[in-house]
Amino acid sequence: MYGRLCPPDLRAPDRERFLQLLDALDEDGMIAFFQQVPLDPRLARVLGILKEGRELGDRLNAMDRTLPVLPHTEIAACYDRLRALGDEIGDLIAADILK
Repeated sequence: MYGRLCPPDLRAPDRERFLQLLDALDEDGMIAFFQQVPLDPRLARVLGILKEGRELGDRLNAMDRTLPVLPHTEIAACYDRLRALGDEIGDLIAADILK
């Protein structure tokens, strides 16, 4: 997904750095990279969705370790939010914002 966010007018050194981060699957590096590059507001929203989705995934992993004592409503709420984020990404793809 991050590959679709690359601005077409990046300078050569920035494009090279972007490709290195993409090849390394470095999500933290990608987020830091995009915070330094001006983005179209719609693409900035996509980046926010990806970041929130990752945070929810990390939270679910942590909750999975305490599953026997954790209320299932909290887990269900996280999955509901992940579904909503996925739907929003799907809408952006359908609207041709993400190519």
